[in-house]
Amino acid sequence: MLKDKKNDLLYLLSMIESIEKVILYSKDIETAECFFEYNEQINFNATLTLLMHIGETVGKLSDDILLNSPDIPWGKIRGLRHRIAHDYVALDIVIIFEVIKNKLPDFLTALYALTAKRLHEGILSVEELNLAVGSRYYRHIDFQRFSIRQA
Repeated sequence: MLKDKKNDLLYLLSMIESIEKVILYSKDIETAECFFEYNEQINFNATLTLLMHIGETVGKLSDDILLNSPDIPWGKIRGLRHRIAHDYVALDIVIIFEVIKNKLPDFLTALYALTAKRLHEGILSVEELNLAVGSRYYRHIDFQRFSIRQA
């Protein structure tokens, strides 16, 4: 898809959903080693895939979003995607775990705030958001955090 502002809501929701899943998959796990070994590495591997998806999705956001939210480290997020995709064997599980536990919650908060702000400004479509509510693709999104009256 082309980098068009009309697609930004879809991409923001996709990233929010992915982060919510990563947080769920790593919930109650205290160390990087435990996370790596937990559930025969299924949660760890799923998380890596979701982190790659998030980084890939950043590259699809419109320049309007990227330029008007300089407080979000878009370049680092894309960089993590490249690191995971191209250097899988040499990944440091401690760094990945630190990102999950210490960086993703702040990124998630920023994405909810950015999405809510753009919805309130009319830049993103509330009608499209209403279509996403209840979708099986967005099971983990807390739509109440957008503070938008649902139709």
